[in-house]
Amino acid sequence: MRFLEFTQHLKDRLQKHPLPGQNAQYIMAGDNIKHNKINLNALRNYKKSAVCLLFYPKNNEVNFVLIKRPHTHRYHASQIALPGGSCDGEESYEQTALRELQEETGVVITQENIIGRLTPLYIPVSNFYIQPIVAIMDTQPLFNPNHDEVQELIEYQLRNILDEALVAETTVNLAQGIKIKAPYFNVQGNVLWGATAMLLSEVKQLLLQNRFIFSSLFQ
Repeated sequence: MRFLEFTQHLKDRLQKHPLPGQNAQYIMAGDNIKHNKINLNALRNYKKSAVCLLFYPKNNEVNFVLIKRPHTHRYHASQIALPGGSCDGEESYEQTALRELQEETGVVITQENIIGRLTPLYIPVSNFYIQPIVAIMDTQPLFNPNHDEVQELIEYQLRNILDEALVAETTVNLAQGIKIKAPYFNVQGNVLWGATAMLLSEVKQLLLQNRFIFSSLFQ
C-alpha cells in the first residue's frame, strides 16, 4: 500500500467511524486493571497528558517512532513509550503532543500533520488521562533526540504490531513489592507493556477490523 493511500484510509477511519475503544485497549492490560474498565465520562480532576503516534514512510513500509526512557527517568525508567507528556497550562492535547514530540525527538510538525485522535486512556495509579494524537509525515523524519529524555529512539514498522509471535506475557514488579502479569509487545527485544501497549492495542484492532482496507500490512 502506498503511504498516501494508507494515511487517507486511516484519516477516514479516525474521523468518520467509531473507534475500537476501551475493549481493544484492555486486551493488553495487566492483571491489576484488566477487569476494571474506567468510565471516562465520570472522571474529574485528573492530570491531562498527550502522546503522539507519528506515522511516516521508510523503506516502503509504514513506520512510527517509539522512545526508550533513560534508566534515570523519574517515573518510567527504561520503559518503551510514545513521545508525550503532561499538558502545560491551557494547552490543548494536540499542542502538547506536538510540543513533546519536538522536545523528545527533535521532529517539528504542525497541526496540519494531525489526522485524528484515538480513545483516551486513564491511569488510576498516577491520575493521568492520556489522549493519543495521531499525526503523519510523508517523508522520513530527521530525528535529533533529547538524551535527557530519550535513551534510545526506535523506528518501528506498523505491521509488527499485527504479528502474534511478538506478543507474550511477563511478570512486572510494581511498587511496594506487588507483582502482576501483563501482556507485552516484543519491540526489538524490548518489553513494551502498560499504557503504551494498551494504546497500540487499539491501533492493532482498528487494523484488524478493517483488514480489507489495510490488507498490505498483513502480507
